[in-house]
Amino acid sequence: MPERKVLWSEENHLTFFEKQNSGEVVDPGRFVAVASLPVNSLNPRSIVLTSNGADALVLSSVAATAWEGHLVRTPSVRVVERWNLATRTRVWSRTLPAMPNVQDGASSTENDDLLTLGPRGLFATRCMPMREPSLTNCHVVALDERTGALGAAEAWSFTDFPFSWWNHGSREVSPGRRYTLVDAYRYWQQFPHFIVFDDVGHIVGRVRASCARFAEGGSEERPTILVDEQSNLDQNADISKRFRLIKDPSACQLEKHLAEARQSQRTDDKERLTSQFNWVGGGRRIVWSSLTQRFLTWDKLPRSSSMDVDRVGLPAPLPEPPGVADKQVNFAGSGSDLYAYTNEKMFHLEETGFVFDGPKTAPGVVLSRGNEALLATYAGLDDSKYVLSLGKRKPGQPGFTWQKTSAVSTFSPDFVSFEHAGRPQMLIAGGKAGLQWVDTRTGQVFLRSCSPGVASSRPCNDRNAKDEYRGLVVSSARQTAFTMHLKDPSIRYNHSFEEIELSTGNVRRSFPAPDWDLTSPLALAMGWLEKDRRFWIVGHDFRAGRAGASVTIVTLPETDGAEPQYTSFATQSQPAHFGADPEGRFFAFARDVDTIDVFAPSGSLVLTLGVRADGAFAQAGDGRFACTGKTCDEFRCVVGDVARPATDPACAAFRVEGFSIAEEVSRAQRVREAGKVSL
Repeated sequence: MPERKVLWSEENHLTFFEKQNSGEVVDPGRFVAVASLPVNSLNPRSIVLTSNGADALVLSSVAATAWEGHLVRTPSVRVVERWNLATRTRVWSRTLPAMPNVQDGASSTENDDLLTLGPRGLFATRCMPMREPSLTNCHVVALDERTGALGAAEAWSFTDFPFSWWNHGSREVSPGRRYTLVDAYRYWQQFPHFIVFDDVGHIVGRVRASCARFAEGGSEERPTILVDEQSNLDQNADISKRFRLIKDPSACQLEKHLAEARQSQRTDDKERLTSQFNWVGGGRRIVWSSLTQRFLTWDKLPRSSSMDVDRVGLPAPLPEPPGVADKQVNFAGSGSDLYAYTNEKMFHLEETGFVFDGPKTAPGVVLSRGNEALLATYAGLDDSKYVLSLGKRKPGQPGFTWQKTSAVSTFSPDFVSFEHAGRPQMLIAGGKAGLQWVDTRTGQVFLRSCSPGVASSRPCNDRNAKDEYRGLVVSSARQTAFTMHLKDPSIRYNHSFEEIELSTGNVRRSFPAPDWDLTSPLALAMGWLEKDRRFWIVGHDFRAGRAGASVTIVTLPETDGAEPQYTSFATQSQPAHFGADPEGRFFAFARDVDTIDVFAPSGSLVLTLGVRADGAFAQAGDGRFACTGKTCDEFRCVVGDVARPATDPACAAFRVEGFSIAEEVSRAQRVREAGKVSL
């Protein structure tokens, strides 16, 4: 569809943009977002629109996890779904059958995918390059466009040339919807080439060119393809029998903005706007911040925003810390606390704004829970990367008072506090530094556990250690805590959750754990959904590829000897941009351009929040939205098949004053319990 574009990205999910008509009052010719589908658990591979542009058909890759006494990684499957853009709901979903006879001699375990929607119906084509020269095995399945029912399937081989369109640049459909042009990845061929498919998903040839696109003119059976002026038409003799190939300087016009973007990234004299998040979750409110890079330098003062969890409203900017003019300011924090710090001072965010908390230099991580906190200051001078300080909040005084400890950490640490025999203590999970028990009165480490159940007063040997501990959640009785035990990060399927006795360090129970991709700098944060029954842990599932963070919910067994239950959902955000409500009501993941998505514990996307230079916005899954200032210029509501500006009277039914995060999450839970389609 020439007037509708599709964007898939880790930050923006599956977003559709529509070009405004000249009659619109806002920016004629500009593309604006009309729908963003909550398909965070899928990895789209091919997307087409119906002839009227109202629905999208998406072919996705899905990698599932099964539990059969231990975690089983099943091969990825392909799923085709139809989504309505106006309602943002799934019309149908169909899993495609496995490709036949493709593993023997395959050069890759991953196949390429293409959806074709033409006069003769809907077809899903999957191809896999083989080890033999110039051989590609393909499988085409017919589907009913209205219901998704599977039809005839055909297996065939293409022997003219090997190909892959992995990391392709674009896909276009001819005006008569008879052919599909796929911008192929430069794989075996030294010169870029485009693959042409007919309307039943069969390859009919390739076009050798730096860029190529369909153009108006020519017959439906023999449409015109414009190629760049540097292309050699003699190399395209075979395809010229079926298509009219014309050299044209406008062939690359559609890629002009991409060239400008690449040029901007290569030069130091142009401004590059890049947001980077330090996301902080809160009990009463959520807070997030971002920095912008200009001329290869970062803003000295990050932008930061806050929103009350229970109150109806929109994100609002936070005040600036006092006395930080011309200073480089960074943010850190967790829970309901936010810290702003320079190389001289550290400020704590209270209800009324930032207050001076204490001198600090280069803190790496600040974790706070109630009246206690843990400050990890980056050192990097020996086997430990962080030195740790304990924080105590005194009644009637702002911020925390800090006490240095003898505890260290090789990773972003986690902690739980408890009392044993009248002695206030803190248990710290510090990566290869092991589990460390600290006397909070003196700040001294008096016990360590470098391997499960083995107590020691000596530091762990970081160089030879094969055991790491990350993340902690404490039981209601504060007698035990659960932690993630990484036995040997180099071996997959070798991790476990362990229940540790706080008083002795003994292991009470041990369960197999998900196989996280530990090449990413993960803290593997943990928290309770239901005290003593269900906890969550966030990581990066290696199967998800670039999909980013994955939340796994662990339901503990009710009887001894039984195994826990695991359920997971993935997001399109990196783990560093993750936040969780301390009460387990919701999760939040940052996107680009000062935007965050709020997810219910079930994994459903319930609310998207964001701020811009002038105004803020929020949008729920059912189309309701709120916005202020010039931010409203970006918003559209969909009435029927028409996307309208936010100021259009037809949008009045969707426009509200603001949102309560807690209420939206509760609403999603009520819908789920009622058996309706989740948002």
